[in-house]
Amino acid sequence: MRRFASLILMTAASLTAVPALAQGNQFERTQAEIVVEQATENLARDRAGRADAIRDCATKDYAACTRLGDYYRKGWGGVQDYTATAKAYRKACTGKDAVGCATLGYLATKGYGMEQDLTEARRLYKVSCDLGEVSGCAGYGNMVFAGQGGPKNVAEGTRVLQSACDTGYKWACDRITGLAAYDPNDDTWERLKDGAGR
Repeated sequence: MRRFASLILMTAASLTAVPALAQGNQFERTQAEIVVEQATENLARDRAGRADAIRDCATKDYAACTRLGDYYRKGWGGVQDYTATAKAYRKACTGKDAVGCATLGYLATKGYGMEQDLTEARRLYKVSCDLGEVSGCAGYGNMVFAGQGGPKNVAEGTRVLQSACDTGYKWACDRITGLAAYDPNDDTWERLKDGAGR
């Protein structure tokens, strides 16, 4: 009888264990497992994006060259490479991609992937601004205001920075304020602060 009772208890215990085994894929994963899975997915996506940008840039899709520069600069989908970054942005800028010109201007100011050259940076920011890129205008206005890479012209630098601020480019507004060139009668800064709070 004892044997029979033990057998019944063992059978009951094994039956209650079956649902847990059947639901094995529903156990919670650790945070580390989730992070590794997401990182693997992001790497695969970024590798594919980088490959697409390489292919499209080769066909003179200049916006793709700017994206390719971003992949190299940020190390997405492969190794971070500032020399390749500068090459991709230069090709984009040659093709009149305004963002590519602005970002190449930034690289020139820092000397990332190329020789630091403030004169060239100022020229590139101006090209970008002329093509309608607000970040290029902000960079150009800042350099003109400070006299970096060319003659100093506070009035012109302020005008260009204010124009970039007026279009909603916060960095330009912050820079105008930081340079003490801000016109207290202008309400752009208040409008930006109001918009940020919504």
